[in-house]
Amino acid sequence: MTSSTEGITKDRLSKAKECLDYLEVEREHRNDPAFGRLFEQQTIWRELLELELQDAEERITSMCDAAERALALLA
Repeated sequence: MTSSTEGITKDRLSKAKECLDYLEVEREHRNDPAFGRLFEQQTIWRELLELELQDAEERITSMCDAAERALALLA
């Protein structure tokens, strides 16, 4: 992962964590354990999928780079 991608990812995850922390505090304040659960689940799954997509993109980029190097050796 490049440092700019890492920074963007860290920022995004930090903001998501802040939202989840807020929901936890709000649940305690309201004494409602179900408050925001759907949003919480959506946030977690969205972040997991985003991380999986980033990983796949990095692997594809790595494979393309390797293929380009192999073609350069053949030329």
